[in-house]
Amino acid sequence: MEQPTGRHGHGHLPRITAAVLFVLFFMPWCLGGEGDVKQGPFPLAKTADGAPIEVVAYDNGDVSPWAELFVFDSSAHPKLVQLRQECKLDEVVKDAKTDLDRALALKNWVARTLKFGMPSPEVYKDWSAVSLLERVKKGQTVFCGQCATVFQQACVAVGLPARFIELGVYYNPACHFTTEVYLREYGKWAVIDATAAPGYNCYYTVDGVPQSALEIHQRVVGGGMDKVLEVHPDGARPVDMPVDGKNPETPAWYFYYVRWLTRCDVVTNTPVFVDPENTFDRWRDTVEWADDKTVPWEKSDQSFWWTRNTRLCALNTSDPAMVNWQPTAWTLMILRTKGWRDLYIDLWTGDIDFDHFQVSVNNGEWQALPKENTYMGFRTSSGHMGPLWGPKRFAMNRRTENTYVIRAQVARRDGSFGPVSFVKVSNP
Repeated sequence: MEQPTGRHGHGHLPRITAAVLFVLFFMPWCLGGEGDVKQGPFPLAKTADGAPIEVVAYDNGDVSPWAELFVFDSSAHPKLVQLRQECKLDEVVKDAKTDLDRALALKNWVARTLKFGMPSPEVYKDWSAVSLLERVKKGQTVFCGQCATVFQQACVAVGLPARFIELGVYYNPACHFTTEVYLREYGKWAVIDATAAPGYNCYYTVDGVPQSALEIHQRVVGGGMDKVLEVHPDGARPVDMPVDGKNPETPAWYFYYVRWLTRCDVVTNTPVFVDPENTFDRWRDTVEWADDKTVPWEKSDQSFWWTRNTRLCALNTSDPAMVNWQPTAWTLMILRTKGWRDLYIDLWTGDIDFDHFQVSVNNGEWQALPKENTYMGFRTSSGHMGPLWGPKRFAMNRRTENTYVIRAQVARRDGSFGPVSFVKVSNP
């Protein structure tokens, strides 16, 4: 059977007197929360016409700005709530103790529920798992893409960040569609393939650690696949190795080309179906990995029947940070100045259940930024300009006081809030 290999640990809190607890908990807020803290990405961005401003202290947590590139459906979406309830997903994962346990339980449920085969065009018209499962009940079969779709939505429905990846071999740039799941106990993304077909329905490990798509790609093009294990429901086994210099036709070798779909909100925004080989906008909605060991498809001497040798994606990256970012509830604030008065604050988060941002200036009341774009904002007597563009940016007049403490936090769809980020700035 599949053996999760998570790292488990137990911690114990020492007894602390009430007085000490009061000091530890309330002192930072009594001081305005700014202290001498300098944590996370530096918040000040240079602008051509920006006047000087000094960042005194800040705490941006561990959020990555690259998380902003990816969009997810909400676990509160009616169709994901329906999926969770009708398919009893809480029952499916009830014995799981780690994210890997949960992902594997859902993967095996998908593989048991779906039947692999040529899909009908109708399965591309509604990408919700609820709709796909209704068609399965009528005897329809599905490809890897529909298996990934049901699995990804099941993960998000129970609170697991999961995203789509498209893979290709050197002679076919897009031959498989599957998923990565973020595993909190490992602090990383890992490929979990729920395809209901022989040879698939597995995940990959090296020295017991689940592997990401980028990690497997680097072994495909750089060597080291002999250390990779495929972990299937009936046990783990080594990856089949090349014979006569030709890679085997197994999914472990499909990671020559790797693309991450940035639009993982396929229930809310279903892609417009073109044909089975063009089911989403690969040009605009994916980011492809590029390195000096991978021949770009537009420069390849190979060819495949359904696509010309042209560039497939508008966005390529060789920066691991763009695809290795961690989902987090922290808010990243980036400050930009304009002239001697205006200070603009851009906000990012990696929280997949993000609903809107809340901001506060100099211990003022929390203000909710709007969920939709607005053309102009409003001014208050304190000089704070309310939301200027809307969901992820606001602005303020920084010349009414010498020092400002700007706070921001995520408001989630379930009504809870993320940790408070802050930036303390002073005018020169």
